[in-house]
Amino acid sequence: MRNFYVDIHCHPTLKPYGRSFGLANGGNSINHNHKNSIWYYDPPNLFSKFLNILIGLTPFSQTNFSSLVHGKVGLIFVSLYPMEKYLFKNRLKKVIADLISKLLTGVSQERVNFVQNVTDYYDDLKGEYEFLRQLDGQIVCIAGRKYRYIIAGSSSEVESLLNQEDSDIFTIVVLITFEGGHSFGCGIDPQVNKCDEVKVLQRVQDVKNWPHRPLYITFAHHFYNELCGHARSFNGIAGKICDQSYMLGAGISELGHKVLRELLDNRKGKRIVVDVKHMSPQSRREYFHLLETEYETENIPIVVSHGAVCGNERNKHLFYNDEINFYDDELVAIAKSRGLFGVQFDGRRIASKSEIDANSRRISRKENLYNCARLVWRQIEHIAEVLDGHGLFAWDVQCIGSDYDGVVDPIKGYWTAEEFRYMEAHLLMHVYNYAADGMRSLKNEFNKTRPEEIVNRFMSLNAQEFIMRNY
Repeated sequence: MRNFYVDIHCHPTLKPYGRSFGLANGGNSINHNHKNSIWYYDPPNLFSKFLNILIGLTPFSQTNFSSLVHGKVGLIFVSLYPMEKYLFKNRLKKVIADLISKLLTGVSQERVNFVQNVTDYYDDLKGEYEFLRQLDGQIVCIAGRKYRYIIAGSSSEVESLLNQEDSDIFTIVVLITFEGGHSFGCGIDPQVNKCDEVKVLQRVQDVKNWPHRPLYITFAHHFYNELCGHARSFNGIAGKICDQSYMLGAGISELGHKVLRELLDNRKGKRIVVDVKHMSPQSRREYFHLLETEYETENIPIVVSHGAVCGNERNKHLFYNDEINFYDDELVAIAKSRGLFGVQFDGRRIASKSEIDANSRRISRKENLYNCARLVWRQIEHIAEVLDGHGLFAWDVQCIGSDYDGVVDPIKGYWTAEEFRYMEAHLLMHVYNYAADGMRSLKNEFNKTRPEEIVNRFMSLNAQEFIMRNY
């Protein structure tokens, strides 16, 4: 089997799909020099890095497939995302709002106009899915080498593709997910015009019958979607211009419970697992209760596709303690369900501001890579110590869930997926430091494992094993 990394939450289609609007040769271009190609290579230059450091904008591409292959990423969960119209219909006047929205998202004006006038998110979801499918399996030649991606529809297909030994072609294996229950066509105008419940439930069934059934979906997102309440997700510039207040922090609606039951129905072997990222704490509690009561015997995993921890009284000064992040009792629930926790590589989520500042101020690239890998290691370490304290295996839920190209502020040094190749070595340094005293922070001997296994699990193995169990 090839040596590669796995990212369970990224958005490689968001920018090229968003740039295909208004083009005469729209669609997913096989020419990797076109901006509407998923292979378009757009690494950050000094100016774009400076812009990111100064005001948090990420105008460069992070998970184009060229960056993925340079970063040894061989398996990704592509998160399709019908952009919510309230990203672009906000508190600012239209011209200014459009300009800032384009800068924040990296899409074209035609895409902004489309989203502002969208009447059904489901059509947009299908459009992005078809955009991805257009180059499925097609070979692209870049700098004399052959590459392709293949969308898989089952664990057996994933296993077969990963075990192929073809030195001539580098293959990225793709699984489908999507972000936000609004994708089913709800949440367009929830304060005035309620969605069509029958249509929403039918679309759940339609998605379960796609050629590439989503392994999971992120149930909530930035705004109220008529299914459940959301956690506040915007701060900085975006937080000032986007109004998330309607139903912020609410629980699961009656329609939301119906949609959940349809997603979790496994009578035809087509269950879609629920990702609880972006759900309000109240919604998360209600969902956990649903699993504990109605689905107690079904071993349904809880997924956090791109998250970070809140920390506890001992170490909360290290972390970003807010409701969009996750509490210790939730980490235990995820582990007991044999779920996954994707660590989000977002500087706004992964650590407290003081820790971000302390670990990002080094001029030396080598120091920067080491220090910012520490932020990721602390997430892995905290989860491990919480699970160990409850007598659970400490290392099998953590994985990469970068959220790159999802309007995130990347941890410095790891600007794009291309830098994942440096993450492994620098994480290993931190784990060896942790192991130097015999891992005395851990109570259970079965958790005192080799540093190489811990890092391999995070970079690749945990996500692979999850797929084999659940797809």
